[in-house]
Amino acid sequence: MKLHLIKKKSKFTVMKNLFIFILIILTTGSCTITPPDINTARKTKMEIVDPERHYYPILRGSELSVAYKFYNRGNEPLIIYDVQTSCGCIKIDFPRNSSIGKDDFSFITLDYDSSKNIGLVEFYITIVANTEKNVFTTIKFDLNVVNSPHYTKDYEEIYMQKRKENLAGEVDGDLTEQGYYVDDERTVR
Repeated sequence: MKLHLIKKKSKFTVMKNLFIFILIILTTGSCTITPPDINTARKTKMEIVDPERHYYPILRGSELSVAYKFYNRGNEPLIIYDVQTSCGCIKIDFPRNSSIGKDDFSFITLDYDSSKNIGLVEFYITIVANTEKNVFTTIKFDLNVVNSPHYTKDYEEIYMQKRKENLAGEVDGDLTEQGYYVDDERTVR
């Protein structure tokens, strides 16, 4: 009988320990370290190296990677809450909600895809951080996106290509006959 009670106690102890372990895991897993609210966070100073840049021309369809180095020049930790771009053609990488210590630095990396632009393009990037004067800091870069000099289609070629794509598979025949259709039955009058 004593042996039977020992087995029950050990089984109960194992279940109790397992329950406590799962409870600890759930409790610590649900706790996330969040930065203070931007309105209540202590303010600091941010220095951005070359905040306004003019890049050399690139070919349309090329990608440009831009990295902005910034320093915390204040006494409090610098927290970057968000980075917003003026164009959806830019992918952003920045230290999200992590604090940058005094006189430490980090990078904001922007990857620009030029396939949808041509000519002079300007991009404004807004950084939301716990900075003293204003929580919004804007940086800028611009460049010219040019077509390849080897071959550029004229307007007629572009129009015919678009027309062919839009009507592809709709009707049979030569391009000059497309844009309308005829009945299979002929009417003689």
